[in-house]
Amino acid sequence: MSGKGDVFLGSTAYPGKPKGLLDAVSEIQQYYVVERSGSTIPDDFLTFGGKLAFFEVGFKSGFVSGLIAACLTPFAIGVIEKYIPIFGSTDPSLFDRIFAFVLALSFSAGYAFFFAHLGKYYIGGISTAAIRNLISGVIAGALLKMLMAFIGFHFAYFVLLEPDRLAGWLLKLQWLAKYDALNATYQWLLDFRPVLLISAYFVVFTTLFTLAVPLAGIFLVSRKMKRLMEQEATWK
Repeated sequence: MSGKGDVFLGSTAYPGKPKGLLDAVSEIQQYYVVERSGSTIPDDFLTFGGKLAFFEVGFKSGFVSGLIAACLTPFAIGVIEKYIPIFGSTDPSLFDRIFAFVLALSFSAGYAFFFAHLGKYYIGGISTAAIRNLISGVIAGALLKMLMAFIGFHFAYFVLLEPDRLAGWLLKLQWLAKYDALNATYQWLLDFRPVLLISAYFVVFTTLFTLAVPLAGIFLVSRKMKRLMEQEATWK
């Protein structure tokens, strides 16, 4: 490439069709470098298939990371409420509770701050389109996870762990364990049952929060980058 003008981006794989998150971010960085240099990438370079690929990568990232966090949430709240032992103790310290809380949020929070960094590349037409499709996928995946977790936790609370139904299921296991053990399990599950409702609403809150972080980050960082570019343009 020499000077400014239209450019053609080549790739050893399929341009605009990332297979994973790192591929997607790498392509966005390439678009950014070319567009920041003043060159033009044709609008139709990012095809419908390419946009769908960015959306798919974002969807998988938002869904999988959120699903892992949702599965860890009842355990984290169980530790905080002293139903589940951590580090061999049923009386967790403040550090233990914070550790359990961070463990439940680590995946979603990590992805949220990672995506927030993309605001640096939210400049040119193709870069912006790629980021929008990627983030749209993240939002769709996270909201689907939130809905599934919310329904799943309520289903477990009202159906699976309904006292009479739970007792019937445990009585069928008398051939496998003694009555005292089954009764202790029954009492523990009934005590633990409210954690599921807390987890359902906690997942809703954390999902909305972890979606707000990248959206706010992209907005703020992109505005900062545009101001810097405008200043650079006035100096030239």
